[in-house]
Amino acid sequence: MIENWIIAGATGGLGSAIARELADKGCNLTILGSPLSKKLLMENVRDLEIRSGNPVKSGIVDVSIPGTFKAMFDKLELDGRPLGVIWSIGVLWPQGELERDPIRASIAHQINYTAAIEFLELAAAHMKASDCGHIVALGSPAGDRGRRSNYLYGASKAALHTHLEGLRHRFAKSAIVVTCVKPGPTRTPMTAGMTQRLQADPKLQARRIVSGIQRGRQVVYAPSIWWPVMKIVRHLPNLIYDKLDL
Repeated sequence: MIENWIIAGATGGLGSAIARELADKGCNLTILGSPLSKKLLMENVRDLEIRSGNPVKSGIVDVSIPGTFKAMFDKLELDGRPLGVIWSIGVLWPQGELERDPIRASIAHQINYTAAIEFLELAAAHMKASDCGHIVALGSPAGDRGRRSNYLYGASKAALHTHLEGLRHRFAKSAIVVTCVKPGPTRTPMTAGMTQRLQADPKLQARRIVSGIQRGRQVVYAPSIWWPVMKIVRHLPNLIYDKLDL
């Protein structure tokens, strides 16, 4: 498995759990957080250094500003060593709230997908030069098919899924691996307010995700039960699907 990882969105939730799982495996990490999470970012750096036994680099990024990731990639010094990147930035705001406020819906899409374009394409350009690497991004089962309960969130994840499919096709003849992770509801700040019993433990989710990454999986549903569930949902005829309260 690749030993050098950059994680965008590693100051809380699932991204932080994935960082800890990689640190426990001795990986070299660079973690990125928002301007509002500086204190938490430094706390995570100290924790990850203890876990991994390696120095951990950090950086502040503002996904509302184009070019926020470029300076970081320009400074990368890996001496030809393979690089892995993980996109774990996102928001899950209530569907009804976004329907009433299309501007806020547009902001959510900017955070969930538009900002990822720069990060993913800069990573792809860096990896193309060495013809190796691993690109990972956290999508969602919500992006597999539009549902009335969360289609505005799902649309941003569907865009991310398509981007990853394109990257995978672009690098199909290279040693660059692209993995789309689709975690079900997980007990994180993002899902606060949702029914707790339906949410997975973030530590267990991170273990599942890192296992899928190690295996070079193209798509990782976590937990795996979401794969058959969403396969059924995707293939339901519209005549039946439109009658369901999803």
